[in-house]
Amino acid sequence: DGKFVEASWDEAYDLIAQKLKSYKPDEMGVFASARTSNEDNYAIMKFARGVLKTRHIDHCARLCHASTVAGLATTFGSGAMTNSIDDIAESKCLFITGSNTFEQHPLIGRKVMHAKKNGAKIIYADPRFTPTGKQADLYMAFKSGTDVAIFNGLMQEIIKNGWEDKEFIANRTKDYEAMKEVVMKPDYSLENVEKISGIPAEQLKTAAEWIAKSGATAILYSMGITQHTVGVDNVKSIANLQMLTGNLGKRGAGVNALRGQNNVQGACDMGCLPVVFTGYQKVIDEAAHKKFADAWGFPDGIAPAQNGYEVTTMMDVLTDNPGEVKALYIMGENPMLSDPDIKHVEEAIKKLEFLVVQDIFMTETAEMAHVVLPAACYAEKDGTQTNTERRVQRLRKAQEPPGQAKGDWEIFAELAAKMGYAKQFPWKSSEEVFNEIAKVTPSYGGMNYERVSTPESVHWPCPALDHPGTPILHIGKFS
Repeated sequence: DGKFVEASWDEAYDLIAQKLKSYKPDEMGVFASARTSNEDNYAIMKFARGVLKTRHIDHCARLCHASTVAGLATTFGSGAMTNSIDDIAESKCLFITGSNTFEQHPLIGRKVMHAKKNGAKIIYADPRFTPTGKQADLYMAFKSGTDVAIFNGLMQEIIKNGWEDKEFIANRTKDYEAMKEVVMKPDYSLENVEKISGIPAEQLKTAAEWIAKSGATAILYSMGITQHTVGVDNVKSIANLQMLTGNLGKRGAGVNALRGQNNVQGACDMGCLPVVFTGYQKVIDEAAHKKFADAWGFPDGIAPAQNGYEVTTMMDVLTDNPGEVKALYIMGENPMLSDPDIKHVEEAIKKLEFLVVQDIFMTETAEMAHVVLPAACYAEKDGTQTNTERRVQRLRKAQEPPGQAKGDWEIFAELAAKMGYAKQFPWKSSEEVFNEIAKVTPSYGGMNYERVSTPESVHWPCPALDHPGTPILHIGKFS
């Protein structure tokens, strides 16, 4: 009759196990969450690829910072913020774009103010004049969607004046001449960029000089850069600008993506994307695939070495190819509220044969589920999260979960046991989950709960226990 009925955990597990076993791997999709811990995300990733054998796992980063992961991994070899938050205070020039830093990342805003008090110039480029713009020495208002033209215009001006870092370019980059050929086109003269973007040519010239000649320029950006159909191109252009000026691998510089939800970095690190395992080890890489298959020890193997569907693709498949994807397992996500085109999402979810939602309260998506599992919130379980600067932070349980709620990783371990994989999910604590993460993830290899429980904790990559961690990436060479 469409009404929820209270059930025991065993009853719920039995029903879920029975239903999921009835589907082929590619008929199932999994949504992880940027609001749960690293341990929870690792557990759902392992459950998806090992128990369900499905390639289709993704999470909300697809709608926010997946452009960062793709853009920076392509240009630098690592899809994350290059410098630490503390390091921002050392900057001589800050170029902030696509981010209302002072409202959305206030602690980082304080570091920006420290830099300003020490004489740093602040350039703010955004279609809206926000509280961040009030602190800028130079505010550049522009037409939304013209970011690449702006970055290319800045690079043309830098090259025309000989302000580029020739030593860095010679020693640390490739295909510079091909990039130069593009940005030096008449299309990207300051006068033409003014027509495209609406930014006066004089402002662009000033910005180019400050960025190139400060000695330590940091670029800060958020979803105003990434949430575009050309988000990856925006990120690559920022990366090119910083390579052109040698503003990488040193204090006060870098390309600094400011994340949204508390653990969007960690969820990506944990392989909750359709193209990678943990630590951005590619699913299609046969060596990486064999490594995880061997480490996990599933007797019937794991999902094939093929990329899976993204969140948005899964929704399209549900509406356009009914029956191709029949079941979804969603942890800590609410696509009925957060995804674009809610009517399309609702239409897609209604076509599912089976939907499991695991969350801390009854969301709009959970109301459409066949089974809803009560999960513990961050204050009701132990674990870790990885913040925007790649620092792994310890989460400590403050109180017991209400009623019969359980930690997400515990739910996956118990459900896996019901489905015949107890041996592959032997964990008795979140620490045991983290230790497994460290074993299969080189960038986390030198971490344990003792190290990440200190106030300073550790930035990845940290490949060994005697390694101090890496607050600044790409010193001397790229990843």
